[in-house]
Amino acid sequence: MSRRHHIGLLLLCLAWLLPGMVGHAPWRGGDGAHFLQFLSLLQGDLLLGRGEDLVAPLYYWVAAGSAWLTSPWLALHDGARLASGLFVALSLFFAARAARELYGPDHQWAAALILVGSVGLLVRGHEMNAYTAQLAGASIALYGMARVGSDVRGGWALGAGLVSMLLAGGMAEPLLFVAIALALPLLLASHRSGPALRGLALGLALAVVAGGGWLMFLGTQGIDLARALAFDRWLGGDRVDSRHLYFPGILGWYTWPAWPLAGWALYHERRHWQRAGIVLPVLMLLGLLVLYAPLARPSEASGLILLLPMAVLGAAGLLSLRRGAAKALLWFAVMGLSFLGLVFWVYWSAHDLGYPTRLAARLVRLKVIDTPELRIWALLSGVLVTSVWVAVVLKSRRSPLRPALLWAAGMTFVWALLHGLFSGPLDRRLSHAYLAREIAAEVPATACIEADGVATQARKLLAYHSGRELLADSTKACDWLLIQTRRRNESPSPDGWQKRWDGARTGERDERFHLYERN
Repeated sequence: MSRRHHIGLLLLCLAWLLPGMVGHAPWRGGDGAHFLQFLSLLQGDLLLGRGEDLVAPLYYWVAAGSAWLTSPWLALHDGARLASGLFVALSLFFAARAARELYGPDHQWAAALILVGSVGLLVRGHEMNAYTAQLAGASIALYGMARVGSDVRGGWALGAGLVSMLLAGGMAEPLLFVAIALALPLLLASHRSGPALRGLALGLALAVVAGGGWLMFLGTQGIDLARALAFDRWLGGDRVDSRHLYFPGILGWYTWPAWPLAGWALYHERRHWQRAGIVLPVLMLLGLLVLYAPLARPSEASGLILLLPMAVLGAAGLLSLRRGAAKALLWFAVMGLSFLGLVFWVYWSAHDLGYPTRLAARLVRLKVIDTPELRIWALLSGVLVTSVWVAVVLKSRRSPLRPALLWAAGMTFVWALLHGLFSGPLDRRLSHAYLAREIAAEVPATACIEADGVATQARKLLAYHSGRELLADSTKACDWLLIQTRRRNESPSPDGWQKRWDGARTGERDERFHLYERN
């Protein structure tokens, strides 16, 4: 592969990473939850946190650094969210290096492209998400275990990956990887050589020393180790909502298109399965599925690490894929993702031009828009993104990488087009920033607001964006009252208060906020 092709693939990965990473307020859900966690630690103890805010701190350390470095140009939430981009970039790099060690140099870009094209990474990799740090640590550890079969220096990567996973997500996943590392000499001849054993010993020794030092430090702080090491993800207290088949149930769409490629790799190598390229990712995937079966609150965000073994194993399947299957995957990517882009353009036309009229009328009825209004920058950015996608489809040449390349490029196209056409509307729909500005216009900067029935995340995000103090209790006498209702047309009228404002996020028909001033 020429240098020009390497640069092109690198630019594709960058084009996937950048859209949606900055330029919008924290969105409700995972993005907002992790930002509030970061904000809480930033205002308290970023080293460890205390009480309910105790977390594995690696992601938040990096987020604090990125927010500080970019503070002259970016808002706090945008700068902190760059940590996700950094950790995803590390994941792509070390997943590619692991595939190179396991299968050869022709496979390294295959692993990166499959990971970029994975459906489960698209949203969760672009939001503020502490599990991206765990994914990066797992990628480094996987690369280390792959490399020790041929180079003792792989032990350094194994140790660094294990320590990163400990600081990023707790004790459970590093212990699983330690068990896998110990099992490799029993299963693989390549890992029974003297250099391989020394590399494994080096990596495990580094993990024990650094991890032991971290645990001793936690002990000096009087911290409950079960919580500090994230074992509460399994214990859960009274909030357990365990669904043992959650992750097996979502793998079909979450890891697409990696899983059919991984399945083909297993079938193709069924007579030669005792290779590191088969044993290592399979052990990792099965171990994680067993480990996560009793997880107290499983979620898409916490399952990012499952994408790694699928993508690496899929790299082995991609280059041995038969021509008919490769063409089917290629054209499914081109036709399916192009159709999704067409749907986005139809919605843009209804949103900005008022045509189709029935769809535009529905957007007005849902209060997504008041009247259609052309946004020239959205149009120009959409045209640019679409033109690049068409050029990639037409210019791509036949190669074993082409199905993964077009799938990754197609996912980049739909994500960039979505943000190009609808960045503003998405922010109004998914964030509390616009509501906060309207509240700030009504309430003096020195006043406090009593929040009645306002969800915790909404209350904290409204306080962050408005710069006003929103109190969840009535211990302090406030001259302003904010009430959140969750039933359509409900409008409370508390005695002694006069309504000053009410509003809701764009497109939200049931959830509404009402602001009152004391008489």
